Amino acid sequence: MNNYRLFMIINLKIKQEIGLVATVLMLILYVIPVNAQSPPTIIQTLGFGTFCTGSAGGTISISPAGICTVTGDVIPIGKGMVCSPIIIELDAPVGSRMAILETKSLLKGNSGNTMVLRINGTDPATPFITRQEKTSISIGGTLIVPGSGQVPAGKYTGQLFITFLVGE
Repeated sequence: MNNYRLFMIINLKIKQEIGLVATVLMLILYVIPVNAQSPPTIIQTLGFGTFCTGSAGGTISISPAGICTVTGDVIPIGKGMVCSPIIIELDAPVGSRMAILETKSLLKGNSGNTMVLRINGTDPATPFITRQEKTSISIGGTLIVPGSGQVPAGKYTGQLFITFLVGE
């Protein structure tokens, strides 16, 4: 990981020479590198397609390769949008160690009901070492779907926060 040290100057007196102040400022600028960080580029969004549920509910999962699997009473309908993993492009120096913090999120429906979404794998598998400055990462997800009596039909949307850790 990049470890930056911040040096604080406390109680600088106005009577000090300008040469000393300039030297201290140059030291701070030298010690704390300023690296502009490019935001990730979303190439493809996460999609679970169209499905319905029975009374027990279940899960619908998408692998980083785009393979869709269901458990329980979740039935894929196969119309409209198909299953798709998130594909994100990141800028990182060659040789950086890249990792992702696991996260979960709530998706909300029109009537206020929710479903839980978790990320469930990446390609390349994390942590990994970057081999080029632009790296594409495919991320799968699992949607936990409650039974039909608990979640009405409709469109569910939300945000998934993914933390990328880039270090040396």
